[in-house]
Amino acid sequence: MSKLCVIGFDDHKVIKDFIRLHVEKLPGEKVCLTNWFPEYKYKGRTIRYFYSAHPLRAKLRKLFPQFLYHRLVTAKENSEPAILDALDGFFTEHEVDCLLIEFGNTGAAVCPSAVKLGIPLVVHFHGHDAHRLPLLTPELRSKYEYMFQHAAGILVVSRHMENALVDLGCPRERITYNPYGPRDTFFDVEPDYRPTALSVGRFTDIKANYLVIMAFREALRSCPNARLVMVGDGELLETCKTLADVWGIADRVEFPGPVPHAEVPRLFAEACCFVQHSVTPSYGDAEGTPNTILEAGAAALPVVSTRHAGIPDVVVEGETGLLVDERDIKEMARHLVTLLSNSERSREMGTAARLHIRENFSCEQHIDRIEKILSRIRLNTS
Repeated sequence: MSKLCVIGFDDHKVIKDFIRLHVEKLPGEKVCLTNWFPEYKYKGRTIRYFYSAHPLRAKLRKLFPQFLYHRLVTAKENSEPAILDALDGFFTEHEVDCLLIEFGNTGAAVCPSAVKLGIPLVVHFHGHDAHRLPLLTPELRSKYEYMFQHAAGILVVSRHMENALVDLGCPRERITYNPYGPRDTFFDVEPDYRPTALSVGRFTDIKANYLVIMAFREALRSCPNARLVMVGDGELLETCKTLADVWGIADRVEFPGPVPHAEVPRLFAEACCFVQHSVTPSYGDAEGTPNTILEAGAAALPVVSTRHAGIPDVVVEGETGLLVDERDIKEMARHLVTLLSNSERSREMGTAARLHIRENFSCEQHIDRIEKILSRIRLNTS
């Protein structure tokens, strides 16, 4: 029986819900490795303590208690050959016939084992793995080139990312454009279009949350009764709270912190628009296609954001949302005023956004593209 192995997500992080969808929605039997090199885990247990392709180690693992095997054999082995040996043993024992690997850097780490065992792999890039310059060291670029030669498929979530991977040496014909799709629950949201702008995401450089606060501060001059709700956590959260306090708008900006993904639809229902000011920082990072922007559109909220990475791929300017150039605070403020002061305009654009997302960026379409690639691979290798 065919068995798919999905590698490379942290099952405890809500922010990677779009990856969890792959595990939930893809058909067939699956085994999942979570966490990252060198601590890949299966059902909570680090695999290098329990798996090996080496016959002697496999015998010792069965003979010794786990703690003794770990102490004598694996405790000091975090080397790449040791991890690949554990992967070889895991794939063989679980009779894996295909790999879906989340994030390019994880794909690069796993690729040698897949090639050795003749297991086809599909690598799904998501954002920083294609763009963040400090990550893209000469060593990783070399591993990417090897992976691009051997991978059966490369998936990207934006056209911007597609071009970035071509620049890194990936043949364009091997790339499949596969933006995310929101869960069906978001299509059931009925916003009341109150004068509230909602932002959901990490407080980090790439999302430049402080620029949203700057734009909202300007918008308050025309919409003094408006509110901004900024959901999430991260290294810039305290900075953003301080800015709101210093500028005297803390009573108009709410920071509820991180919330479970299941509660996000309720927040969408209490807003008139979704706002995010994604930028390219000095170290070259970029979004993929932010899943929250797709979710907002599905929830019938217009989007106010930037012409950054995959955002223009999914937002139809002037119809389903309003976009600005990166760091253009004045224009973002003007767009916020347009929606915060006119609930009917927000409703009209939000209705168009829902239709656009349903027709072009559904969860079913996202999963179907992956399934077709996996089916083609299996047919070609059978």
